[in-house]
Amino acid sequence: MSKKGNNYLKFNFDVSAYRLLGRELITDRITALFELVKNAYDSNSNSVTVEFIDINPVSNKSKIIISDDGLGMDYSDIKNKWMVIGTSNKRRSKTSPPPYNRAVSGKKGVGRFAVDKLGAKLVLKTKKKNFNQMHCLETDWVSYSKIENNQLKLDIEDQKDFFTDIENKYWLEDSNGKIQGTILEISEIENVWTETDISRAYKELSKLISPNNNDIKFPFRITIISQYDKYLNRIVVPQLIDFATLKIELNFNKENNTQQIVQCIENNLKIIDTKIGKAGPVKFTLYYFNKSAKEKYKKHFETEIEGIKIYRDGVITTPFAEYIEHQDEQKDILGIDKRRYSGFFDKVSTRDLLGFVEITEIDNPNIIESTNRQGFVDNESWDQLKKFIIEQLIQLEKFLKVGKVTSRKKTQSGLKGVKETISDLKEDIASVKGTTSQEVSVVLTNIEKNLGKLQGAVNKSLNDYIKLEEESKQTENLFFSLVSLQSYAAMFSHMTQHSIGHVIRDAEYFSKNYKTSNSYNERFSIISERIYKEFLNLRHGVEFMLKYAKSDTDLEDINIKEILNHLFLDIYNDRFRKENIKTIIEIDKDLIINYNRKAIEDIFDNLISNSIKALKNTKDKIIKCSSNVSNEELTIFFSDNGIGIEEEDKYRIFDIFFTKTAEDGGAGMGLYTVKTRIESMRGTIEVIENELKPSGATFKINLPFNK
Repeated sequence: MSKKGNNYLKFNFDVSAYRLLGRELITDRITALFELVKNAYDSNSNSVTVEFIDINPVSNKSKIIISDDGLGMDYSDIKNKWMVIGTSNKRRSKTSPPPYNRAVSGKKGVGRFAVDKLGAKLVLKTKKKNFNQMHCLETDWVSYSKIENNQLKLDIEDQKDFFTDIENKYWLEDSNGKIQGTILEISEIENVWTETDISRAYKELSKLISPNNNDIKFPFRITIISQYDKYLNRIVVPQLIDFATLKIELNFNKENNTQQIVQCIENNLKIIDTKIGKAGPVKFTLYYFNKSAKEKYKKHFETEIEGIKIYRDGVITTPFAEYIEHQDEQKDILGIDKRRYSGFFDKVSTRDLLGFVEITEIDNPNIIESTNRQGFVDNESWDQLKKFIIEQLIQLEKFLKVGKVTSRKKTQSGLKGVKETISDLKEDIASVKGTTSQEVSVVLTNIEKNLGKLQGAVNKSLNDYIKLEEESKQTENLFFSLVSLQSYAAMFSHMTQHSIGHVIRDAEYFSKNYKTSNSYNERFSIISERIYKEFLNLRHGVEFMLKYAKSDTDLEDINIKEILNHLFLDIYNDRFRKENIKTIIEIDKDLIINYNRKAIEDIFDNLISNSIKALKNTKDKIIKCSSNVSNEELTIFFSDNGIGIEEEDKYRIFDIFFTKTAEDGGAGMGLYTVKTRIESMRGTIEVIENELKPSGATFKINLPFNK
């Protein structure tokens, strides 16, 4: 096909594949954005700009433009590579062209389909160096969906070999000064991008290139442009480590077939050589942060410490693979936090660590990322890599535990030493005070009094310290005793509920059947009816207590997205349709936590009910639920664009019986129940600045992964 005189390009494919590889395989908008930026890195770009235009609120002017200065494409590249599934050019060429020679990060040929997750229409403009014009291509995903729907109506026999030639508008235009590179102009944006979303994008993009890799010869700069003041024109920079308490660096020697590991020997961390394992040689840099170092880090970078990341050839492998399906590794892909269930007082968590595991395509070929970017293929090499990392953490924990014990002993010993020194000084003063002049004796007396006060303070400090040590041990035992306490609450609730049932039936019978004209009998009837009503209220209270007691006893693996889909698409679907409410759910499908199902359902059920009431007089109604992932915490943002919350009410809305929707059936129990449920999980909920402006409310929920 000649380039000139053609207004369309045709790609031959099964149209459903694009949906499967784009919208359904890449489940998160930030992941989709990340994949497209990685494509720019693979194309030898020095810089890439991600520009968000009019993305809050969404309108027909909303766009996301990703522009790089990489190699660009010509007509042949567009036709034969850009829209062809699983193109093999990256598998054949494992590095980008000289002089960059970057190890390409995308080899499955599916990252480009991430565009579908961001918007329904794409205009691609691209140009190779020394070419005069830009090649332009328009792709409309809406037309793809229509054709797919028509295909699904056909008989199964007719579908077997049914492929479609879709016409995509193609043209040439002036380069407008662009030397080389590619521009992706994505429009028909479906969902708003709040400042929280942009912040998350910035945070994740900052992890793309390992800050610990010194082998990258050419820079790669990412710039975010948006309507928010904080991200008007902000260069993405890696979070360099300046505040770590301890640093461990492990390397390898392929010639000697040796791998460095760390061992806690004689109360010190020592690096020794061992044989390279089945995972292959690994470069591992680990930073540990104590409490004060964590506070400095958080204040400086405005983010939490996020554990250990794995980089291949200097580029992050699975940036969003914090959760997998298996219970024993549900908190992070390395299973670091799961270890804290046993002896958790001495275990480090992902919130204490920053780590960079460096592997390569050549040396670690069997450590393979899963196609959906949510983890690694479960094989012997991956299992060995996890064991290698965990073993280094065990040695660190041994060292830290020794340090804590040593520090406590030194503190106690130091206090005892001060106590003895003061006693000695008082004795020395007493022995010389009678042999000196009156003036000196007065001074010595004052010193003696002050030493007495100091001795009292030291004695109190020493006693308080010993008491604190004992209380610390008691606190540890208390954590384990709470399980028995909640089991008793559940047993008591069942027992009381059973007894109340009998009394209610008797009182109900008495109330319905004991009706005479006798004045005493009238009184009996009134009392029995009141007893009946009071016992009904008591039963409701016991049922509430029973659910609360079950919150931390009946635990199971829960898929957050499944629960939300059940509530949004099943329970409330008809109500949403009737009220004309648009819903946005952005939760990873593999986000698994181990909690009580009823407790989680109660939280979202009450939040949804509150939002429906708040949206009563809103024209374009929206309810949005999204998640933000860290290594020790799940943050959920629940928003609507309803009436909102008055400033003076923000600190009262969680109080029991406080309500401003009494006319709509509000009893002031919903948000109180939500708060109670969340706090029973050691989580928090707060009202933050609304992300669906100009009106509405946003709740920020933090749920720890450790129970």
